[in-house]
Amino acid sequence: MSIDDSQTDAKQLSVPLDVRAACRSGDERVGEVPIAALPRCRDLAPEAGRLAYRLRFFEGQGVHPLAAELSIEASLALECARCRETVVQPVASTSRLSFVFSEEQAEHVETDAEPVILGREGRVKVLDLIQDELLMAVPLMPVHDTPCGPISSDRPYESGQLAEPAEDEGDNPFAALAALKKGSGGKD
Repeated sequence: MSIDDSQTDAKQLSVPLDVRAACRSGDERVGEVPIAALPRCRDLAPEAGRLAYRLRFFEGQGVHPLAAELSIEASLALECARCRETVVQPVASTSRLSFVFSEEQAEHVETDAEPVILGREGRVKVLDLIQDELLMAVPLMPVHDTPCGPISSDRPYESGQLAEPAEDEGDNPFAALAALKKGSGGKD
């Protein structure tokens, strides 16, 4: 897929899709999109980072029959929680989505599915679903697989060596309070 094709694909994915029709027909979408096309995720990827996705709509069983399965795979450029350097980390996620029309319906979605609240028109932007899935897949504390290098010297607090406190007490807000207390005879 060329860059122009992926930009066209991202534009097509941002057009609202009729969920009812997609579920009835068993619509399936497979492709790649540049992570830069996901506004809330741009900072997560290497320069030419791409995300592979597969979205399969189907009619489910039970109270909420509009459903889909979304799978994503990408490599993200994240900040290591130990050394603060960049760590490229692969992420993969698969979720079952259940489409509903109200908060009340969302409360009754099966535990193995994520509720997606649709507007009155029953439409959703596939790009939004992909973006939300990627954000949910980002690890909370990304770290390098191997031990990190030495801690940089410009961050002494990370090495356990704390800077000596400043001895200038000129702007201490409690000094004025102490003076007031002394002036009143120290009585509470």
